Amino acid sequence: MATDFHKDDLELIPESELDETSILSSLARLQLMHASLRQLRETVPKVMDSMFIDSRSPDQLHAHFSQTAIGAAKDIKSFAQLIEESKSKDALNRAKESRANDGEGITAWRVSEHADWLDVKKEDATEDSVMDTNNEELDTSAGDLTLADMQAIFEKFKASQMGVEADLDEDTRTVKIFLPSPTNTHFEVRPTAAPGGQNTYTVHSVEKTKLHGKIIEAIASHSTGMGLYSLLEMLVAYKDFKSRPCVKCSRLLDPNAQFPVVRSKRRLKQANGLYLNQWDAFHLSCI
Repeated sequence: MATDFHKDDLELIPESELDETSILSSLARLQLMHASLRQLRETVPKVMDSMFIDSRSPDQLHAHFSQTAIGAAKDIKSFAQLIEESKSKDALNRAKESRANDGEGITAWRVSEHADWLDVKKEDATEDSVMDTNNEELDTSAGDLTLADMQAIFEKFKASQMGVEADLDEDTRTVKIFLPSPTNTHFEVRPTAAPGGQNTYTVHSVEKTKLHGKIIEAIASHSTGMGLYSLLEMLVAYKDFKSRPCVKCSRLLDPNAQFPVVRSKRRLKQANGLYLNQWDAFHLSCI
């Protein structure tokens, strides 16, 4: 007589008897914890950077710092909840037991040795999940983008990016984003006419250095078909382009002394079951 195992009992199943779906689920869970932990590397620098913005008053500086600190606290709490989930503990315990039972040949893991580590199937891919699709719907709009459409997208973007200095010039329909020190970059986004009714956008940088030129080239080549909301999110992801290493080689500078100027979107499952966009950094030479 066949026996059905509950997910919570997976740690009781010998590793050799785990099916492929269970193994992939555990790998995805470990990957999620690893990615979330890497995100926390930016928590303290993000809070410190909030103290160096050009504020009009001490009250404004305090408000901005407080908002950033609250966001950092939420990130830490989210990671702590993720680690405490039963699925996370199951995956860690299974990995620990496997290492104890057959640890020969196991060495320290390095992302540079597994370029495809981001390609693991998403955990619970067959289960019904609550997806945060509101922003995706904004990105798929076609036809003439009205000023009201741009205003709605811009306001939703600003609400999700507390502390980011951004403005919408309604006369020229230009979105301006300023990334503060140490990045000190001004982006301008303008809608452009395109055949077939598809909304397209051009991005410019006020700064004209070679590095900013490479960033603009990378944005142009990796934002084809991207909606306004996602494009604005991508630009904000450059706030730490001088300090965030490439996720493929784990280095800040490639052999040609180039920064990771490419940003690639990945959907990251949160502890509450919703998905958020994470923008990974890549060197042009690592793609």
